[in-house]
Amino acid sequence: MKKILLLFMWCGFTFAQNTVNYTSSNEIFANPERGFQKYSITDSNYATTSNYSNISVSELNDWYTGTDKVTVIFRYFLLEDFINSNINATYLNNMQLDFDRIRTAGFKCIIRFSYSNDLGSGPQQASKTQILAHLNQLESILELNKDIIVSHQAGFIGTWGEWYYTNATEFGTEGNITATQWLNRKEVVDAMLNVTPVTIPIQVRYPLLKKSMYGNNPLTPATAYQNTPLARIGFFNDAFLNDYGDQGTYEVNSQYENPVGTADYVYLSNETQYVPMSGETNGLNAPRTDGANAVLELDYTNWSLLNRDYFEQNITNWTNSNHIDEIKRKLGYRFVLTNSTFDLLGTDLSVQINLTNEGYARVFQSRDIYLVFQNNSTLEKTNFLLNTDIRTWENTINLSETIDLSSLPSGTYSSFLFLPDSETTLMSYPKYAIRFANTGVWQATDGMNNLSQTITIGTLNEVTFDDEAVLIYPNPATSKITITSKERINRIQLFNHLGQRVFVKANGNSLDISFLPIGTYFLHVETNSSKIVKQITKQ
Repeated sequence: MKKILLLFMWCGFTFAQNTVNYTSSNEIFANPERGFQKYSITDSNYATTSNYSNISVSELNDWYTGTDKVTVIFRYFLLEDFINSNINATYLNNMQLDFDRIRTAGFKCIIRFSYSNDLGSGPQQASKTQILAHLNQLESILELNKDIIVSHQAGFIGTWGEWYYTNATEFGTEGNITATQWLNRKEVVDAMLNVTPVTIPIQVRYPLLKKSMYGNNPLTPATAYQNTPLARIGFFNDAFLNDYGDQGTYEVNSQYENPVGTADYVYLSNETQYVPMSGETNGLNAPRTDGANAVLELDYTNWSLLNRDYFEQNITNWTNSNHIDEIKRKLGYRFVLTNSTFDLLGTDLSVQINLTNEGYARVFQSRDIYLVFQNNSTLEKTNFLLNTDIRTWENTINLSETIDLSSLPSGTYSSFLFLPDSETTLMSYPKYAIRFANTGVWQATDGMNNLSQTITIGTLNEVTFDDEAVLIYPNPATSKITITSKERINRIQLFNHLGQRVFVKANGNSLDISFLPIGTYFLHVETNSSKIVKQITKQ
């Protein structure tokens, strides 16, 4: 890291400019909601045995720290025991135990429900009425665990919940679907959207499903990230890079036609700029499954998550061709800091932070971005929310903002970028915060990225509380205070006992405090040559 520092003092004000250049890293590390995912499926004990889960926290921890740096588990909930009945309490309670263990390990999960994981002549799903009843049963548990659910895949219909082999007149099968059957399918997805918290995206298996049920209009920056079916529905592809257009994912004319560039492929590539893309390979299909092509198509269609457990031979081939590490690094997002420049004029800090996204995809779930200042003496942290949407961070990103630091007590501060989870239940857990791909930046203990920028807030010739250069009366007061000063007043600010600014005024000699709660406040009066701090009491 290289620093350039310019510092000037004039009339008690500090003028400082500091530029830091950062070094990128090729390290493979864990980051939330991206990377290789691990596969898991429930077993017959879920319907009969209380307090049962086949998820192991220690195994999840091993996946997190292992060579693949996994943070997401695919959880396949098999409902074969409930084709003709409601889900029993034992199964629902065991689901909650699953979620508890996933949260304990600092993981998140993709969920899918299915009634069959094997082709056969019997029913591959429950009736539409029973499916809708099951979704209503699941609503409360989805709401309770929305903080750790990455996406809810549109299962329920067909073998493996892939909406293809159904053996059902209600839903149609194998490409022969009537208008009424499409309406029945749409009713299931509408119900999923209804019971699934809006923060959780839905994923469907084929572009045709989304287009047939919700129209062909592609997402745009203006229509993305809204509470609409189009904006909430992403994709999973469980036959990535296989023949017949990824086993029916894309409409093609022959077994080995390359689907790249087809209408479905272009449509999905556009949609997955804004919604999640995940799935797995399911067979060898050279040269498309070769590593050199895999890295291209993962990028073309904006992949965030890929099953590490299937198809194993493809993983082995990518390892042998030296593509596996690139895939591990680039699945989803990968943010790299380039440089930052801090310009401090008095207590106004101009911030410029430049970074790049080297991953295959954008972040698809919102999260706040904070610039954090930590007092080097007291270790107290103060967060400033930046005006940016992380879901738009693609290629080159420039963050530019001016921040008023007048609420900070005098002292020297270190600065950090903090990208925590959007859910309050997870904000304080470092495993759920986003890490940058730079050397010497990540702080695993608190989940923050150290910008190596230090600022000093001076006192500006600050006078004591009883100095008569500025007089305030009445004090205590109930509704209004008057301020007199020997110099022109340039700005008035009022802070509560927590250091939060509750009022600011460009100039003047009076202040209405009638709206404030009773308590102690600190009035900052800035003149041409000084800043005077007065303690006032609101009665």
